[in-house]
Amino acid sequence: MAKPALEVRLNDRLAGTLVRKDNGNLQYRYDDSYVEAGGPPLSVNLPVESTAYPHRDCLAFFGNLLPEEDVRAQVALATGISAANDYKLLERFGGDVAGAVTILPSDHEEGEVEPDDLEILSTEEFDGILLRLPQRPLAVDEKGEVRMSLAGAQSKLPVVEVEDAFALPHGSRRATTHILKPEPERFPGLVANEFFCMRLAEEVGLRVAQVRRAETVSGLPFLIVTRYDRDLTREPIRRLHQEDFCQALGKLYVEKYQHEGGPSVGDSMRLIDEESTAPARDRQQLWLALVFNVLIGNCDAHGKNYSLLYDSPAPSLAPFYDLVSTAAYAELTTRLAMSIDGATHLDQVDRRAWERLAEQVGFASRFLEQRTLPFVREVSKAAARLSDEGEHAKAEVKEIVNAIQRRAQRLQAQAAPRSRSRSKAESP
Repeated sequence: MAKPALEVRLNDRLAGTLVRKDNGNLQYRYDDSYVEAGGPPLSVNLPVESTAYPHRDCLAFFGNLLPEEDVRAQVALATGISAANDYKLLERFGGDVAGAVTILPSDHEEGEVEPDDLEILSTEEFDGILLRLPQRPLAVDEKGEVRMSLAGAQSKLPVVEVEDAFALPHGSRRATTHILKPEPERFPGLVANEFFCMRLAEEVGLRVAQVRRAETVSGLPFLIVTRYDRDLTREPIRRLHQEDFCQALGKLYVEKYQHEGGPSVGDSMRLIDEESTAPARDRQQLWLALVFNVLIGNCDAHGKNYSLLYDSPAPSLAPFYDLVSTAAYAELTTRLAMSIDGATHLDQVDRRAWERLAEQVGFASRFLEQRTLPFVREVSKAAARLSDEGEHAKAEVKEIVNAIQRRAQRLQAQAAPRSRSRSKAESP
């Protein structure tokens, strides 16, 4: 009996086959013709070779395409698939995932096209789907025609935006264009929080995914995130390949936090040095994003929240996403997903931690004063200015801004004695 197999396509080109062995382990092998043609790899951690990749390497890439934690558990309940059965979840939801990968059962007829209907949702249908999303993640349907997956532990929904409405694709041929993130009941104000943080990041020069804010007819707030891994200027829409840092570094989704074996700042910088087409630019962007996340109090900026985007033959740092102040919620930990030179909690991060980290990852000693501290001042001023605008003038945003200014003042105050000491030494 042939082993269960899934056909893995990259940019609609057969790249290889994922199989589940008799012992339940996964194994991936590139197709011979793909190897001979020198096709692009699925991942930095899966270079194009004829040898088969073992279970852990498969989980590090393919498992990271699937939902996590409570969302995965709810998907399992809704479909009757075990939450631990990555193979079956990929078979069911691999039609439209992050990047340009499509995963289909290998027994489909050559040239056979899955259903390509768009189900355009009325305002009432759309409202119902978002309200039920915590119980039915990914708009799971009974027919199995909605075959989309998003990684992460938050309820969100990939959709196709059609004029003034949203639609669900049935089948794998149609690429989704946007990701919707409704406000969870557990964290009131999260949509306003993330909307502000994303806009603030853009305001200070970070490259971010584009976001809008809206409400359903019942008043449920949600974010509309334009997918940066889609080329929306083409018809049909073209998928752009990407992978997060955990995938590129061979880390499982349960290892996304540094203290659990996940990527560190040093690991992330080395990945950029080795893989980016513009390492100097991308290193600086990543550094400023780290500083920004500390200022806004985002303690959940882990290895799956940074990605490489393959929109050219070699990758570059993808736009930032999931920028949110987790410190705004007292019940959430202040432990940092990536430590700043051993500072593992938000209140431990000081100027010396940044200085030591900058030295460790290869920035010149003057980089802190010439680029980092001016950026801190810029974030503080932009936050105050942006929070006065109508769409951000909310109590939860004001609290985030006050916290940003306290952290910025603390860092700059720590810098003052050093600056005065140098000035005195340099005076005639």
